[in-house]
Amino acid sequence: MILLVDIGNSRLKWTQAEAGVLKPTMFMDYRQADFPERLREFWLSIPAPKQVAMASVSENALTVLLGDMARGLWPGVELIMPQSSQTAFNVKNAYTEPEKLGVDRWLALQAAHRYYPGDTCVVDCGTAITIDFIESGGRHLGGLISPGLLLMKKSLANNTAALPFSEDQAETSLAVVTAAAINNGTLLAAAGLVEAALVRQPKAYQLVLSGGDGEMLARHLAVPSIVDGDLVFKGLLNYCQNDKAL
Repeated sequence: MILLVDIGNSRLKWTQAEAGVLKPTMFMDYRQADFPERLREFWLSIPAPKQVAMASVSENALTVLLGDMARGLWPGVELIMPQSSQTAFNVKNAYTEPEKLGVDRWLALQAAHRYYPGDTCVVDCGTAITIDFIESGGRHLGGLISPGLLLMKKSLANNTAALPFSEDQAETSLAVVTAAAINNGTLLAAAGLVEAALVRQPKAYQLVLSGGDGEMLARHLAVPSIVDGDLVFKGLLNYCQNDKAL
């Protein structure tokens, strides 16, 4: 068994892989005070993995904590922590400083190139919305970053005197109450960003969405899309199943 861990900007996500098949994803908010104890208890209940692969865009202290926890629970386990690089798995990083590309975006690009061949736009809809374009030959063209839906709504609530914060489901219709107007407006802002990025390209790209808000955003886009919430995990699994990132 392989344990795959995605340490995001606010949540920890993990899954187990058996013979290349991913099990359902588990989630935990690592900002809660009892997070280490709860995670340790859960990990103690699963079969001992042969490998633990981690992707982290969070602070280094949390990454070190989880690495130490894995080694303590399963002595001798192989710990794999991919880093963004100039090339890997036939994907060429467009960043002038390749190591500065978020490792989650890097892994998602590699997974998209393998599982969705062709010219592809990869959009992660999480705490931030990231958009990356990759050509069929594996050349990454670069990307865009915007606040995610929750961040957009919190920004309005935190920086205005009378605008409320709500996590209610959003639609694309015109609203007649302020909370719904914010929800719907931020959803359309996200959808408009993705659609504008696509239409400004010189050729057509297939659209692959991931992240916690991926399914909701897909329902409100004016363009067809594929939703795959496991892109980062699939990218991590590549590193576990291959001795070298070719």
